[in-house]
Amino acid sequence: MTIESRVDPELCIGSGDCTRLAPAAFQLDEDQGVSVALANGVAGTAFEVLVQAARGCPTQAIDIVRDGEVVYRSNGR
Repeated sequence: MTIESRVDPELCIGSGDCTRLAPAAFQLDEDQGVSVALANGVAGTAFEVLVQAARGCPTQAIDIVRDGEVVYRSNGR
């Protein structure tokens, strides 16, 4: 099973909520002011924690993908 996370930089406001919930999976890019998904960290983070981080995103900028299929899509995009 392959798990990925995608952060939409157009929606992300860099609140850092995802980095607090899943610090191994997300990092705040200070230069861009947005969160980015860390591939190795996402792979090592429990699926439920990733979904919690996506649900907790104030702008709903995070999608969770399992085996190529979007299993959690923020904001109905």
